[in-house]
Amino acid sequence: MITEIELDDGFLPTTISEVIKRNVIHSLNEIKTINDKFIINDSSFMRKQSNNRITPCVMNSASFISSKFQHNLSLLPNCLGENSLNQQRIDGLIKVEYNGFAYRIKDKNKILEVAFKYIESKKLPNNVIYTLFPMFYGMYVDRLCFSIPELNDIEHLFDIEKVNYHYKIGIEFETGNVASSFRAINKLNNLFHDGHIDGGCFITSIDKRNSATRIWPVSNRNGSFQELKNRAYISQISLPLICIGFAPDEFLQTAPFLGANGELYELENTYRRDLETNFEIFTKKDGLEFLKAPFK
Repeated sequence: MITEIELDDGFLPTTISEVIKRNVIHSLNEIKTINDKFIINDSSFMRKQSNNRITPCVMNSASFISSKFQHNLSLLPNCLGENSLNQQRIDGLIKVEYNGFAYRIKDKNKILEVAFKYIESKKLPNNVIYTLFPMFYGMYVDRLCFSIPELNDIEHLFDIEKVNYHYKIGIEFETGNVASSFRAINKLNNLFHDGHIDGGCFITSIDKRNSATRIWPVSNRNGSFQELKNRAYISQISLPLICIGFAPDEFLQTAPFLGANGELYELENTYRRDLETNFEIFTKKDGLEFLKAPFK
């Protein structure tokens, strides 16, 4: 599987962020379809409905990918797959022990100054303050376990201490549309502010063209970092967050499809034609028929 680090804001200590990235990328890379690669069949097929209407159908199941990821993550030390926090279902949880230095602000009334300094250093729009302020309060007032990236000129506002801390990092793996991605980020935001996690990792497709709309070409599962960046998703983030994008290693029309039951499946050409449409008829092992327009 192809993976890319889309965001690492630097608030988590480096040793912690490296554990998160290593575990998540390993769990993604263990999702395989042919040999050691994640190869997707993006062929288009149709189904005949009970009213004889011919409609495109989704050949690859999103649950195949998400359930495999959850299982792979659960096999790693100090990691859980899908679980519940504060009555919210999340795709994973990583627990990491940290022994090192962390920052806490001396005067909590200075949090606004720190937040605006960060906005200035990152050249972010000023309206980011609406999500950044509660995030900084959660990091530097409520907790003592975070770094201060690129803000060396205001370190005098902080106490630095040697700490032993057990991080809890919530994981959301999103394969839906862009609205689902925003809901997943908001879920992580809320869990952070309620004290159930200390940071998050959000995973979705790298882009539409080479990932989302080719894995699920006839569905609305087109969420991707490409779409999120077009909608200024960073302005919605209110917790320390690592973002990781994924895409298939390649596309191959002889590859198996992703089944909703977690198994791969193939279609068999019956070498028969549908009488009304002249489409080629393919069948699945369970007897379901699929139609494909013949090449001219």
